[in-house]
Amino acid sequence: MKIQKLLPKRTRSSSKIEGGKVFIIGGGKGLYGAGILSALASTKSGAGYTHLMTGLYTFPWVKFPDFILHPLKINELKKKEEFTVGIGPGLGVNTFTHNLLKFMTQKKFKNVVVDADALGSLAKNPFKIPATWILTPHEGELARLLKISSSAVKKDREKSLRDAFKKFQCTIILKGSETLIISPESKKIIKVKSQTTALAKAGTGDVLLGMISAFRAQGLSSLQSCFLGCTLHGKAAHAWVKKGNDHLSMRPLDLIEMIPQTIYKARGTK
Repeated sequence: MKIQKLLPKRTRSSSKIEGGKVFIIGGGKGLYGAGILSALASTKSGAGYTHLMTGLYTFPWVKFPDFILHPLKINELKKKEEFTVGIGPGLGVNTFTHNLLKFMTQKKFKNVVVDADALGSLAKNPFKIPATWILTPHEGELARLLKISSSAVKKDREKSLRDAFKKFQCTIILKGSETLIISPESKKIIKVKSQTTALAKAGTGDVLLGMISAFRAQGLSSLQSCFLGCTLHGKAAHAWVKKGNDHLSMRPLDLIEMIPQTIYKARGTK
C-alpha cells in the first residue's frame, strides 16, 4: 500500500461532514491526559468532528475549544452508531469499560478502535466482537488477550498475532519496534518498519489511537486506517528526531505537533 494514495483528500466543495465523526472515550480519574492526547491526534489527522468522553470535569476549554465534551456515561453513546469510536486510554480495567464495549456490540457499532484499558477489559472478559473492529495491543496486552506470557509473544510475534486473529477475527495491530498488522481484508501480516526508539514513551500509543480513529472516520477501511496511521506515526517521530532533537526527549505532544508536516510531506504537496 502506498500512503500517498491512502491519504484522505479534500476539494474546494468539501465540508466537515466528509471528515467524519470521531468519539474518543478515555481519561478516567488521574489519567485525564490520555484521552486528550487521542482527541488532539484525531483533530490533527483530519477528523471533521472530535468528541471526547472523559472524567475530566473541569475541562480546559480555552486550550481545547474544538473538542465536543461528554461525561463518562454510557447513555452518551446513544445514537452515535455512525461515529468511529476510539476507546481505552486511561479508562481503567473495570465493569464500566466492559459495559461500554458490550453496549457498542449490542447496538452494532461498526467502527471501533480498542486500545489500552479496553483491551485489558476484553482480555479479562472476552466476548465476540465485530470483524470491522480494530485491536491495538502491544506485546504485554496481546499476551493477556491470548492468556500466555509476554515472553512467549516476544519469542514469536507473528505466530502470536495469527493466534489472536484466529481468536478475534478482526484487524489487529501488534505494536513494537516493528509493528505488525493482520486483517480480514488480507489475512496476511503486513509489517511497518518506520518505528523509532523515540516512541518508547507513555502516551505515544494514545496518539496512534487518535490517528487511526480519524482515518477510519474519513472512510478508509480498517486495514488502510491501521497501515496509514502506523506509518505516519513512525514517520512523525523520525521527523522530530531529524530536526536535531534527541530520541529520549520526545513527548507525545511533540509527536502530535509533527502530524501536519508529516501528512503534508507524505502527500507530496508542492
